[in-house]
Amino acid sequence: MFTFRRADRSKYQGGSNIQNVGNSSQQAAVLFPGQAIALFGQPDQFTDDYEDIFSMVVSAEREGCEPVYLEIYQGPSGPAIGGDCHSIEANAAAKELAQLLLAAKPADYDWEGDYADIPVHIKMGVKNGVPYHEDDMAENFDPEDLM
Repeated sequence: MFTFRRADRSKYQGGSNIQNVGNSSQQAAVLFPGQAIALFGQPDQFTDDYEDIFSMVVSAEREGCEPVYLEIYQGPSGPAIGGDCHSIEANAAAKELAQLLLAAKPADYDWEGDYADIPVHIKMGVKNGVPYHEDDMAENFDPEDLM
């Protein structure tokens, strides 16, 4: 069993996606930032890029072991936890952290930004515990442009 705490970003040595969080649904993506905020406070960064919505670093500690540093983020692959994917300890901590995040009641937040690959402007967040998601597609967008 790990104890998770907010950590200084400089402690995180980088890594890659260890685990996606949630069921890949739009609702899971909307809830995730609020769940992370509820547990650990405001992220280190919030951007207006849908492929890089937010990021924060936490430590995972258990008795007798060195702390493991993980990144909670929402990027191109959606809600995720990153770190040293070759570390058994980091993988175990990420799995436990994912369950903790999914069980958290989301904090209210508002996010607005763009998904540049499909020119769409998105507004999403949680208000009074209720998730919302709105998007506006660019008027001149042609789906054939993606092929």
